[in-house]
Amino acid sequence: MADDRDAVQRVLDAVRRRAGLNVVDQVSLAGGMVADVRRLTLADGRTVVCKAAYGEQARLDIEATMVRHLHDAHPTVVPEVIYADPELLVQTFLPGAHLTAAAATSLGEELAIVHGRHAEAFGFDGPTLNGWFVLPNGWSSTWVPFFRDQRLRHCADAAVTNGTLNAGFRARVETLCARLDDLLSEPAAPTLLHGDLWHANILADGHRVTGLLDPSVVYGHPELDLSNLVGQPYADAVFEAYQRFHPIDKDFVKVRAPIYQVYTAIMHVLYFGHRYERWLDDTLTRSGV
Repeated sequence: MADDRDAVQRVLDAVRRRAGLNVVDQVSLAGGMVADVRRLTLADGRTVVCKAAYGEQARLDIEATMVRHLHDAHPTVVPEVIYADPELLVQTFLPGAHLTAAAATSLGEELAIVHGRHAEAFGFDGPTLNGWFVLPNGWSSTWVPFFRDQRLRHCADAAVTNGTLNAGFRARVETLCARLDDLLSEPAAPTLLHGDLWHANILADGHRVTGLLDPSVVYGHPELDLSNLVGQPYADAVFEAYQRFHPIDKDFVKVRAPIYQVYTAIMHVLYFGHRYERWLDDTLTRSGV
């Protein structure tokens, strides 16, 4: 217990010294794979969320860049960054619990707002993150080569390097990469994506989405975000609401969603190891390799 108290005090001291904020109460929050996450009550009455991380994987300044960019596109459901450095991120607290089917229509509407932001090219200005893993970006005039090289190949190579992805799966990923020009389509415009849109990163209160958290932003094809919802029990309701604002191609679910899910599955193998190989095998098989 002493170690726990010391860890908490370290965070609170950092918030006071670096961010200039005085804390009167704190509660640990779930979701601390990358960082220690706490809800803080400040002396001025505000409630904020604080993330603290230490060592080589402390890149909360990059996360702050992503959150700021997404907040600028949709401030209603994205936290505002109050303070950030590599080891400390303080942002506004958003109410709600993890997404349920009741808020599916709202999710479609809020995601459509995010996807209303466009850029002149695909990628992002500087590195971004998926969890703790650094993603390269830069800018590309076309989406498919960017996704192939900066997401599928880059992440698969990293998973091989850390020993979680075997050579057989890497070869199948490369076969998929070789066919990608024939399998994926270019979007109408480079679209701002959340980039890691799964239920734990979505907050809702009743029928209303209240927060889109922990992004992995990139300007790309909207189908990458939508693929994270395929297979969920609330997907049809999300898509129905979303299509009031943006079209979804009729072949997306069966033809292209599995390919985008290969990327998500690779990231799970990279993080969590062999227990996600079955999911990766399934997504590759449904992608035709």
